[in-house]
Amino acid sequence: MKTILLVVKTIFVILLFNSNVFAGISTPTPTTALNKIASSMSHSATNNAQTAANISSATSTLLNSSQLTAGIQVSAAKFGLTMDTEAASILAGVDISSTESISKAMAQLETNIEGRDSDYVPTLDQDTIVYETEWIALEKVNGAASSMNNYSYATTHDVFKEGVDQLVKGKVYVNFKKRDMWADVDVKITLTQATPYYSAGEQISTSTTTGTATFTELPVIADEAFRLSQYWGMTDGTGYTHGDNKANTMKASATALLPTCCSGDSFWDNTADRVAEYNHDSDGGSQDAWKSVYLYGKFTTASEGGTALGQMALEGGHHDDNTDEAGFVASIERHEATGTVTGKAYEGN
Repeated sequence: MKTILLVVKTIFVILLFNSNVFAGISTPTPTTALNKIASSMSHSATNNAQTAANISSATSTLLNSSQLTAGIQVSAAKFGLTMDTEAASILAGVDISSTESISKAMAQLETNIEGRDSDYVPTLDQDTIVYETEWIALEKVNGAASSMNNYSYATTHDVFKEGVDQLVKGKVYVNFKKRDMWADVDVKITLTQATPYYSAGEQISTSTTTGTATFTELPVIADEAFRLSQYWGMTDGTGYTHGDNKANTMKASATALLPTCCSGDSFWDNTADRVAEYNHDSDGGSQDAWKSVYLYGKFTTASEGGTALGQMALEGGHHDDNTDEAGFVASIERHEATGTVTGKAYEGN
């Protein structure tokens, strides 16, 4: 299997993702992301007796308001950090047995990290808390609105191979004492169309260690958007404008993409070029289709040793006309997950 070596400048958290280790909740409609934490990051949420048994203990694991606030206060005092009372209040109302509850809270949280110099080298020590997941299968958003935004997505499988899990795995490091945060991120995606270096349906494995970010407040809140290029690997240059908080989707509306990152730029300032970058349809070779994938992740942890929340999503489109922005937006396929992961003290391995 071929491997793309990724280089990323900023903290991804992702993530990863927060990686979601997601645990499920009710038997009638188990939430895919949340079921995964209860089963130690298993793949998909299925409505059966075994799943119900796996998550029975997780359904009572809710963020306790008083304990959360007390934990933040203790950690803030211990490490000389400031408590973000607004963010703490938002998190205090989260039911971690509900994807909707977590997503609603995450949407309200503003990022509060800053990137350190590119040559800064973090160190692992006894003060480092590690939030690690196993491989997580993202859930396809089929027509209905995403749990992370209000947009609907294509039910087709022209971008991401049908019947194959799109996998993510993350390890996020947070050193509250040194105020450092960074992550190792692994992705295994399988595309429907062939790319310059991979056959159709061949799994693409990528990994990266992000740059280091720092923080002065608790809860720590971070997000990042990436472009997974078939030529350049994973980069934070998505081509879209973001501001301090990254967009969790390429969509600005049901018919439009996000605005360009770079007004006057010869490539990104052209909407047809931004379409081509994430388009997986070359229309028989008559148009450019660079087959990039849009990747987003968000992560937050309230205090040392506390439960972390996270989200991750993948997007790409498939349309036979790069000049038809609305048509491309309608073709965008999306896979996502939302959930929780528990941190553990670094043990030297």
